[in-house]
Amino acid sequence: MNRDDYDVWLEDTYAIDSEGVRSYARATRATHVPYASSRTVPRTTAVPPLIVAQPVFKVAARLMSEVIDDFNVGRLLHVSQTVRQVVPVRIGDIASLGARITDRVTKAGIDLFTVDCVVTVADETRIETSSVVAYAGGEDVPAELIDEASRGVVMHGAVL
Repeated sequence: MNRDDYDVWLEDTYAIDSEGVRSYARATRATHVPYASSRTVPRTTAVPPLIVAQPVFKVAARLMSEVIDDFNVGRLLHVSQTVRQVVPVRIGDIASLGARITDRVTKAGIDLFTVDCVVTVADETRIETSSVVAYAGGEDVPAELIDEASRGVVMHGAVL
Protein backbone atom coordinates (compact mmCIF):
# COMPACT_ATOMS: atom_id res chain seq x y z
CA MET A 1 0.00 0.00 0.00
CA ASN A 2 1.41 3.34 -1.09
CA ARG A 3 -0.46 6.49 -0.06
CA ASP A 4 0.60 8.18 -3.29
CA ASP A 5 -1.53 5.65 -5.20
CA TYR A 6 -4.71 7.27 -3.82
CA ASP A 7 -6.32 10.54 -4.93
CA VAL A 8 -7.57 11.19 -1.39
CA TRP A 9 -5.89 10.16 1.83
CA LEU A 10 -7.69 10.82 5.10
CA GLU A 11 -5.29 10.23 7.97
CA ASP A 12 -6.74 8.93 11.26
CA THR A 13 -10.25 9.80 10.11
CA TYR A 14 -12.47 7.02 11.44
CA ALA A 15 -12.60 5.69 15.01
CA ILE A 16 -13.90 2.20 15.63
CA ASP A 17 -15.63 2.53 18.98
CA SER A 18 -18.08 0.39 20.91
CA GLU A 19 -20.98 2.80 20.34
CA GLY A 20 -20.39 2.75 16.57
CA VAL A 21 -20.28 -1.05 16.55
CA ARG A 22 -23.39 -1.16 18.75
CA SER A 23 -25.27 1.23 16.43
CA TYR A 24 -24.21 -0.73 13.36
CA ALA A 25 -25.30 -4.01 14.97
CA ARG A 26 -28.64 -2.52 15.97
CA ALA A 27 -29.23 -1.21 12.43
CA THR A 28 -28.30 -4.54 10.80
CA ARG A 29 -29.74 -6.73 13.58
CA ALA A 30 -26.44 -8.52 14.07
CA THR A 31 -27.20 -11.04 16.79
CA HIS A 32 -23.55 -11.67 17.70
CA VAL A 33 -23.11 -8.08 19.01
CA PRO A 34 -24.63 -7.47 22.47
CA TYR A 35 -26.19 -4.14 21.52
CA ALA A 36 -29.44 -4.62 23.41
CA SER A 37 -28.09 -5.65 26.79
CA SER A 38 -25.09 -3.39 27.22
CA ARG A 39 -24.17 0.20 26.44
CA THR A 40 -20.54 -0.78 25.98
CA VAL A 41 -19.59 -3.54 23.57
CA PRO A 42 -16.63 -5.65 24.75
CA ARG A 43 -13.36 -5.00 22.89
CA THR A 44 -13.23 -8.69 21.94
CA THR A 45 -16.46 -8.45 19.92
CA ALA A 46 -16.03 -9.13 16.21
CA VAL A 47 -16.33 -5.91 14.20
CA PRO A 48 -18.08 -6.45 10.85
CA PRO A 49 -15.90 -5.17 7.98
CA LEU A 50 -18.91 -3.39 6.46
CA ILE A 51 -18.83 -0.96 9.37
CA VAL A 52 -16.65 1.17 7.07
CA ALA A 53 -19.36 1.37 4.37
CA GLN A 54 -20.50 4.86 5.37
CA PRO A 55 -17.09 6.57 5.36
CA VAL A 56 -16.15 4.72 2.17
CA PHE A 57 -19.30 5.96 0.42
CA LYS A 58 -18.68 9.50 1.68
CA VAL A 59 -15.16 9.57 0.29
CA ALA A 60 -16.39 8.09 -3.01
CA ALA A 61 -18.96 10.88 -3.29
CA ARG A 62 -16.27 13.42 -2.47
CA LEU A 63 -14.09 12.12 -5.30
CA MET A 64 -16.97 12.18 -7.78
CA SER A 65 -17.89 15.73 -6.77
CA GLU A 66 -14.40 16.80 -7.87
CA VAL A 67 -14.86 15.47 -11.42
CA ILE A 68 -18.57 16.18 -12.06
CA ASP A 69 -19.77 19.69 -12.87
CA ASP A 70 -22.81 20.74 -10.81
CA PHE A 71 -22.54 17.63 -8.64
CA ASN A 72 -25.79 16.69 -6.87
CA VAL A 73 -25.72 13.96 -4.21
CA GLY A 74 -29.35 13.11 -4.99
CA ARG A 75 -28.25 11.75 -8.37
CA LEU A 76 -26.06 9.04 -6.80
CA LEU A 77 -26.99 5.39 -6.64
CA HIS A 78 -24.75 2.86 -4.89
CA VAL A 79 -24.76 -0.09 -7.29
CA SER A 80 -22.40 -2.63 -5.75
CA GLN A 81 -19.54 -3.06 -3.35
CA THR A 82 -16.98 -5.74 -2.72
CA VAL A 83 -15.21 -5.87 0.62
CA ARG A 84 -12.07 -7.81 1.41
CA GLN A 85 -11.04 -7.98 5.03
CA VAL A 86 -7.28 -8.47 5.20
CA VAL A 87 -7.00 -8.13 8.99
CA PRO A 88 -9.99 -7.52 11.24
CA VAL A 89 -10.53 -4.04 12.64
CA ARG A 90 -10.95 -3.89 16.40
CA ILE A 91 -12.77 -1.64 18.82
CA GLY A 92 -10.31 1.11 19.69
CA ASP A 93 -8.68 1.24 16.23
CA ILE A 94 -8.26 4.60 14.51
CA ALA A 95 -8.46 4.05 10.76
CA SER A 96 -7.12 6.02 7.81
CA LEU A 97 -8.83 5.91 4.42
CA GLY A 98 -7.37 6.08 0.94
CA ALA A 99 -9.56 6.33 -2.15
CA ARG A 100 -9.21 6.62 -5.92
CA ILE A 101 -11.44 6.46 -8.96
CA THR A 102 -10.24 3.52 -11.03
CA ASP A 103 -12.83 3.55 -13.81
CA ARG A 104 -15.52 5.77 -15.31
CA VAL A 105 -17.89 4.64 -18.04
CA THR A 106 -20.69 6.82 -19.44
CA LYS A 107 -23.73 5.31 -21.14
CA ALA A 108 -27.08 7.00 -21.84
CA GLY A 109 -26.36 9.91 -19.52
CA ILE A 110 -25.36 7.66 -16.61
CA ASP A 111 -21.80 7.68 -15.32
CA LEU A 112 -20.63 4.47 -13.67
CA PHE A 113 -17.68 5.07 -11.37
CA THR A 114 -15.53 2.40 -9.80
CA VAL A 115 -13.95 3.68 -6.61
CA ASP A 116 -11.33 1.64 -4.78
CA CYS A 117 -10.64 2.30 -1.10
CA VAL A 118 -8.23 1.02 1.46
CA VAL A 119 -8.72 1.18 5.22
CA THR A 120 -5.53 1.09 7.27
CA VAL A 121 -4.69 1.12 10.94
CA ALA A 122 -1.14 2.15 11.87
CA ASP A 123 -0.11 1.80 8.19
CA GLU A 124 -1.37 -1.80 8.05
CA THR A 125 -4.02 -2.58 5.43
CA ARG A 126 -7.10 -3.92 7.18
CA ILE A 127 -9.91 -3.66 4.60
CA GLU A 128 -9.99 -3.16 0.83
CA THR A 129 -13.17 -2.16 -0.97
CA SER A 130 -14.27 -1.56 -4.52
CA SER A 131 -17.57 0.23 -5.11
CA VAL A 132 -19.53 0.91 -8.26
CA VAL A 133 -21.59 4.10 -8.00
CA ALA A 134 -23.94 5.41 -10.69
CA TYR A 135 -24.43 9.12 -11.28
CA ALA A 136 -27.44 10.24 -13.33
CA GLY A 137 -26.25 13.45 -14.89
CA GLY A 138 -28.85 13.74 -17.63
CA GLU A 139 -31.37 16.53 -17.99
CA ASP A 140 -34.45 14.24 -17.89
CA VAL A 141 -35.35 14.86 -14.23
CA PRO A 142 -35.52 18.43 -12.90
CA ALA A 143 -32.78 19.12 -10.33
CA GLU A 144 -35.26 20.59 -7.81
CA LEU A 145 -37.20 17.28 -7.69
CA ILE A 146 -33.98 15.36 -7.12
CA ASP A 147 -32.98 17.76 -4.33
CA GLU A 148 -36.35 17.33 -2.65
CA ALA A 149 -36.31 13.54 -2.89
CA SER A 150 -32.69 13.18 -1.76
CA ARG A 151 -33.38 14.72 1.64
CA GLY A 152 -35.38 11.64 2.56
CA VAL A 153 -32.89 9.13 1.18
CA VAL A 154 -29.40 10.43 1.87
CA MET A 155 -28.06 12.49 4.75
CA HIS A 156 -28.29 15.54 2.54
CA GLY A 157 -25.29 17.84 2.80
CA ALA A 158 -23.30 15.42 4.95
CA VAL A 159 -21.38 13.72 2.15
CA LEU A 160 -18.65 16.21 1.54
